[in-house]
Amino acid sequence: MTNTDIYKPSLSLLSQMGIQLVTFHPEAEVLNYLLYRTSLESGMVTSPLSYYTAAHPGFGLLRLKSGSLVYTTFSRESSITLSGNCLLLFDCQYPYRIRIKGSAEYDILHFSGFVQIYFQQYLASRKPFWLHTPAVGTACELLPLFDGREQNPVLSHMLLTKLLSEMALENMAPERNIPSWLADLRSELETRYFHKYTLEELEQKYKINKYKICREFRDYFQSSPLQYLHGVRIRAAKDLLKETNLKIHEISYEVGYENTNHFINHFKKLTGMTPTQFRSRP
Repeated sequence: MTNTDIYKPSLSLLSQMGIQLVTFHPEAEVLNYLLYRTSLESGMVTSPLSYYTAAHPGFGLLRLKSGSLVYTTFSRESSITLSGNCLLLFDCQYPYRIRIKGSAEYDILHFSGFVQIYFQQYLASRKPFWLHTPAVGTACELLPLFDGREQNPVLSHMLLTKLLSEMALENMAPERNIPSWLADLRSELETRYFHKYTLEELEQKYKINKYKICREFRDYFQSSPLQYLHGVRIRAAKDLLKETNLKIHEISYEVGYENTNHFINHFKKLTGMTPTQFRSRP
Protein backbone atom coordinates (compact mmCIF):
# COMPACT_ATOMS: atom_id res chain seq x y z
CA MET A 1 0.00 0.00 0.00
CA THR A 2 1.47 3.38 -0.96
CA ASN A 3 1.31 6.61 0.98
CA THR A 4 -1.10 7.96 -1.60
CA ASP A 5 -3.46 5.04 -0.92
CA ILE A 6 -3.28 5.58 2.85
CA TYR A 7 -4.10 9.27 2.72
CA LYS A 8 -6.37 10.09 -0.19
CA PRO A 9 -8.94 12.84 0.47
CA SER A 10 -11.20 13.98 -2.33
CA LEU A 11 -9.44 17.08 -3.62
CA SER A 12 -11.56 17.77 -6.68
CA LEU A 13 -13.65 20.30 -4.78
CA LEU A 14 -11.11 21.14 -2.09
CA SER A 15 -8.57 22.34 -4.66
CA GLN A 16 -11.12 24.86 -5.87
CA MET A 17 -11.47 26.08 -2.29
CA GLY A 18 -7.74 26.73 -1.94
CA ILE A 19 -6.41 23.41 -0.60
CA GLN A 20 -3.49 21.57 -2.19
CA LEU A 21 -1.89 18.20 -1.35
CA VAL A 22 1.71 17.07 -1.81
CA THR A 23 2.75 13.47 -1.14
CA PHE A 24 6.28 12.36 -0.31
CA HIS A 25 7.98 9.13 -1.36
CA PRO A 26 10.76 8.11 1.07
CA GLU A 27 13.19 5.37 0.17
CA ALA A 28 12.85 1.90 1.68
CA GLU A 29 15.68 2.44 4.17
CA VAL A 30 13.95 5.55 5.48
CA LEU A 31 10.62 3.72 5.84
CA ASN A 32 12.27 1.01 7.90
CA TYR A 33 14.27 3.11 10.34
CA LEU A 34 13.28 6.78 10.49
CA LEU A 35 10.32 9.05 11.07
CA TYR A 36 9.31 10.40 7.69
CA ARG A 37 6.82 12.77 6.08
CA THR A 38 3.98 11.17 4.12
CA SER A 39 1.99 14.18 2.90
CA LEU A 40 1.53 17.91 3.28
CA GLU A 41 -1.86 19.57 2.95
CA SER A 42 -1.76 23.34 2.48
CA GLY A 43 -4.86 25.48 2.71
CA MET A 44 -5.71 29.13 2.19
CA VAL A 45 -9.49 29.18 2.60
CA THR A 46 -11.55 32.37 2.54
CA SER A 47 -15.07 30.95 2.75
CA PRO A 48 -16.93 28.51 5.03
CA LEU A 49 -15.74 24.94 4.52
CA SER A 50 -15.99 21.61 6.35
CA TYR A 51 -14.37 18.34 5.32
CA TYR A 52 -13.40 14.97 6.77
CA THR A 53 -10.22 12.92 6.59
CA ALA A 54 -10.27 9.15 7.09
CA ALA A 55 -8.12 7.39 9.66
CA HIS A 56 -4.60 6.45 8.61
CA PRO A 57 -1.34 5.49 10.36
CA GLY A 58 0.90 8.04 12.04
CA PHE A 59 0.61 11.54 13.44
CA GLY A 60 -0.61 14.84 12.05
CA LEU A 61 0.85 18.28 12.74
CA LEU A 62 -1.46 21.20 12.01
CA ARG A 63 0.21 24.61 11.69
CA LEU A 64 -2.26 27.49 11.72
CA LYS A 65 -0.69 30.63 10.29
CA SER A 66 -3.68 32.98 10.34
CA GLY A 67 -7.45 32.98 10.80
CA SER A 68 -9.25 30.30 12.78
CA LEU A 69 -10.58 26.77 12.38
CA VAL A 70 -12.13 23.95 14.41
CA TYR A 71 -10.44 20.55 14.63
CA THR A 72 -12.68 17.64 15.68
CA THR A 73 -11.47 14.10 16.33
CA PHE A 74 -13.94 11.23 16.37
CA SER A 75 -11.94 9.09 18.79
CA ARG A 76 -13.60 10.72 21.79
CA GLU A 77 -15.75 13.26 19.99
CA SER A 78 -13.42 16.06 21.11
CA SER A 79 -13.01 19.45 19.44
CA ILE A 80 -10.65 22.37 19.75
CA THR A 81 -10.90 25.84 18.21
CA LEU A 82 -7.59 27.23 16.96
CA SER A 83 -6.76 30.84 16.16
CA GLY A 84 -3.68 32.91 15.47
CA ASN A 85 -0.34 31.12 15.19
CA CYS A 86 -0.17 27.69 16.80
CA LEU A 87 0.69 24.03 16.31
CA LEU A 88 -1.59 21.08 16.99
CA LEU A 89 -0.23 17.54 17.12
CA PHE A 90 -2.85 14.81 16.71
CA ASP A 91 -3.21 11.05 16.36
CA CYS A 92 -4.17 10.10 12.79
CA GLN A 93 -5.51 6.65 13.69
CA TYR A 94 -8.89 8.31 14.21
CA PRO A 95 -10.98 10.13 11.56
CA TYR A 96 -11.11 13.89 11.97
CA ARG A 97 -12.84 16.97 10.58
CA ILE A 98 -11.57 20.44 9.72
CA ARG A 99 -14.19 23.21 9.83
CA ILE A 100 -13.51 26.77 8.75
CA LYS A 101 -16.18 29.39 9.39
CA GLY A 102 -14.51 32.44 7.91
CA SER A 103 -10.95 32.19 6.66
CA ALA A 104 -7.78 30.33 7.56
CA GLU A 105 -4.28 29.77 6.24
CA TYR A 106 -2.80 26.52 7.49
CA ASP A 107 -0.69 23.43 6.75
CA ILE A 108 -1.28 19.85 7.88
CA LEU A 109 1.77 17.61 7.85
CA HIS A 110 1.27 13.86 8.11
CA PHE A 111 4.19 11.71 9.21
CA SER A 112 4.84 8.13 10.25
CA GLY A 113 7.57 5.61 11.10
CA PHE A 114 8.23 2.77 13.53
CA VAL A 115 9.46 5.18 16.22
CA GLN A 116 5.95 6.64 16.39
CA ILE A 117 4.65 3.50 18.15
CA TYR A 118 6.20 4.44 21.48
CA PHE A 119 4.96 8.02 21.37
CA GLN A 120 1.54 6.94 20.12
CA GLN A 121 1.10 4.49 23.00
CA TYR A 122 2.23 7.07 25.54
CA LEU A 123 0.55 10.23 24.25
CA ALA A 124 -2.64 8.81 22.71
CA SER A 125 -3.52 6.93 25.88
CA ARG A 126 -4.08 10.29 27.53
CA LYS A 127 -5.81 12.41 24.90
CA PRO A 128 -6.22 12.49 21.10
CA PHE A 129 -4.52 15.84 20.40
CA TRP A 130 -2.02 18.22 21.98
CA LEU A 131 -1.68 21.97 21.50
CA HIS A 132 1.93 23.06 21.16
CA THR A 133 3.13 26.64 21.58
CA PRO A 134 6.82 26.55 20.67
CA ALA A 135 9.18 29.47 21.07
CA VAL A 136 9.91 31.55 17.97
CA GLY A 137 13.27 29.84 17.49
CA THR A 138 11.74 26.38 17.75
CA ALA A 139 8.98 27.29 15.30
CA CYS A 140 11.60 28.41 12.78
CA GLU A 141 13.44 25.10 13.20
CA LEU A 142 10.30 23.25 12.13
CA LEU A 143 9.87 25.20 8.89
CA PRO A 144 11.67 22.59 6.70
CA LEU A 145 8.94 20.10 7.62
CA PHE A 146 6.33 22.30 5.93
CA ASP A 147 8.28 22.72 2.71
CA GLY A 148 6.59 20.92 -0.18
CA ARG A 149 9.96 19.89 -1.60
CA GLU A 150 11.80 16.73 -0.61
CA GLN A 151 14.05 17.26 2.41
CA ASN A 152 17.08 15.47 3.80
CA PRO A 153 15.48 12.43 5.54
CA VAL A 154 17.85 12.69 8.50
CA LEU A 155 16.86 16.32 9.06
CA SER A 156 13.15 15.44 8.91
CA HIS A 157 13.68 12.54 11.33
CA MET A 158 15.60 14.75 13.76
CA LEU A 159 12.96 17.51 13.76
CA LEU A 160 10.04 15.09 14.12
CA THR A 161 11.75 13.13 16.91
CA LYS A 162 12.52 16.34 18.78
CA LEU A 163 8.92 17.49 18.42
CA LEU A 164 7.46 14.22 19.75
CA SER A 165 10.00 14.14 22.58
CA GLU A 166 9.08 17.68 23.64
CA MET A 167 5.38 16.84 23.58
CA ALA A 168 5.96 13.69 25.64
CA LEU A 169 7.98 15.61 28.23
CA GLU A 170 5.29 18.29 28.47
CA ASN A 171 2.70 15.60 29.13
CA MET A 172 4.81 13.89 31.80
CA ALA A 173 3.90 16.59 34.31
CA PRO A 174 2.38 15.14 37.52
CA GLU A 175 -1.35 14.52 37.25
CA ARG A 176 -3.76 16.38 39.46
CA ASN A 177 -4.69 14.62 42.65
CA ILE A 178 -7.30 12.20 41.36
CA PRO A 179 -10.03 11.32 43.86
CA SER A 180 -9.54 7.77 45.12
CA TRP A 181 -12.91 6.59 43.80
CA LEU A 182 -12.08 7.90 40.31
CA ALA A 183 -8.68 6.20 40.31
CA ASP A 184 -10.36 2.99 41.46
CA LEU A 185 -12.98 3.26 38.70
CA ARG A 186 -10.37 3.83 36.01
CA SER A 187 -8.31 0.90 37.28
CA GLU A 188 -11.37 -1.35 37.24
CA LEU A 189 -12.27 -0.36 33.68
CA GLU A 190 -8.71 -1.09 32.55
CA THR A 191 -8.46 -4.49 34.24
CA ARG A 192 -12.04 -5.81 34.12
CA TYR A 193 -12.98 -4.36 30.72
CA PHE A 194 -14.72 -7.61 29.76
CA HIS A 195 -17.41 -6.94 32.38
CA LYS A 196 -20.73 -5.44 31.26
CA TYR A 197 -20.99 -2.05 32.99
CA THR A 198 -23.91 0.34 33.30
CA LEU A 199 -24.02 3.82 34.79
CA GLU A 200 -26.66 2.61 37.24
CA GLU A 201 -24.30 -0.11 38.46
CA LEU A 202 -21.48 2.39 38.94
CA GLU A 203 -23.84 4.76 40.74
CA GLN A 204 -24.81 2.00 43.16
CA LYS A 205 -21.23 0.83 43.72
CA TYR A 206 -19.69 4.26 44.40
CA LYS A 207 -22.76 5.82 46.00
CA ILE A 208 -22.35 8.81 43.66
CA ASN A 209 -24.90 10.22 41.22
CA LYS A 210 -24.27 8.82 37.73
CA TYR A 211 -24.27 12.29 36.19
CA LYS A 212 -21.56 13.39 38.60
CA ILE A 213 -19.60 10.24 37.79
CA CYS A 214 -19.69 11.10 34.07
CA ARG A 215 -18.89 14.76 34.65
CA GLU A 216 -15.89 14.20 36.92
CA PHE A 217 -14.53 11.25 34.94
CA ARG A 218 -14.60 13.38 31.77
CA ASP A 219 -12.96 16.27 33.63
CA TYR A 220 -9.98 14.12 34.62
CA PHE A 221 -9.73 11.68 31.70
CA GLN A 222 -11.30 13.57 28.75
CA SER A 223 -14.02 10.98 28.10
CA SER A 224 -17.03 9.42 29.77
CA PRO A 225 -16.56 6.11 31.65
CA LEU A 226 -18.24 4.10 28.92
CA GLN A 227 -16.26 5.81 26.14
CA TYR A 228 -13.08 5.09 28.10
CA LEU A 229 -14.18 1.46 28.45
CA HIS A 230 -14.67 1.12 24.69
CA GLY A 231 -11.15 2.45 24.15
CA VAL A 232 -9.66 -0.09 26.56
CA ARG A 233 -11.63 -2.92 24.95
CA ILE A 234 -10.54 -2.00 21.45
CA ARG A 235 -6.87 -1.78 22.50
CA ALA A 236 -7.19 -5.27 24.00
CA ALA A 237 -8.89 -6.50 20.82
CA LYS A 238 -6.04 -5.13 18.69
CA ASP A 239 -3.56 -7.16 20.73
CA LEU A 240 -5.64 -10.31 20.31
CA LEU A 241 -5.96 -9.70 16.57
CA LYS A 242 -2.19 -9.39 16.23
CA GLU A 243 -1.11 -12.14 18.62
CA THR A 244 -3.75 -14.89 18.32
CA ASN A 245 -5.74 -16.79 15.71
CA LEU A 246 -9.04 -16.31 17.53
CA LYS A 247 -12.03 -15.65 15.33
CA ILE A 248 -13.64 -12.21 15.31
CA HIS A 249 -16.68 -13.29 17.31
CA GLU A 250 -14.41 -14.97 19.87
CA ILE A 251 -12.37 -11.79 20.31
CA SER A 252 -15.59 -9.81 20.59
CA TYR A 253 -16.67 -11.99 23.52
CA GLU A 254 -13.21 -11.96 25.11
CA VAL A 255 -13.12 -8.16 25.37
CA GLY A 256 -16.68 -7.76 26.61
CA TYR A 257 -18.97 -7.46 23.58
CA GLU A 258 -21.76 -10.01 23.44
CA ASN A 259 -22.91 -8.69 20.05
CA THR A 260 -20.23 -9.06 17.36
CA ASN A 261 -21.77 -6.34 15.20
CA HIS A 262 -21.51 -3.89 18.10
CA PHE A 263 -17.86 -4.86 18.49
CA ILE A 264 -17.15 -4.33 14.79
CA ASN A 265 -18.91 -0.96 14.80
CA HIS A 266 -16.96 0.30 17.81
CA PHE A 267 -13.69 -1.05 16.40
CA LYS A 268 -14.24 0.75 13.09
CA LYS A 269 -15.28 3.97 14.83
CA LEU A 270 -12.08 4.06 16.90
CA THR A 271 -9.59 2.75 14.33
CA GLY A 272 -11.10 3.61 10.96
CA MET A 273 -11.08 -0.04 9.84
CA THR A 274 -12.81 -3.34 10.60
CA PRO A 275 -11.13 -6.01 12.75
CA THR A 276 -10.55 -8.11 9.63
CA GLN A 277 -8.87 -5.22 7.84
CA PHE A 278 -6.72 -4.52 10.90
CA ARG A 279 -5.60 -8.15 11.12
CA SER A 280 -4.73 -8.36 7.42
CA ARG A 281 -2.34 -5.39 7.55
CA PRO A 282 1.37 -6.19 7.07
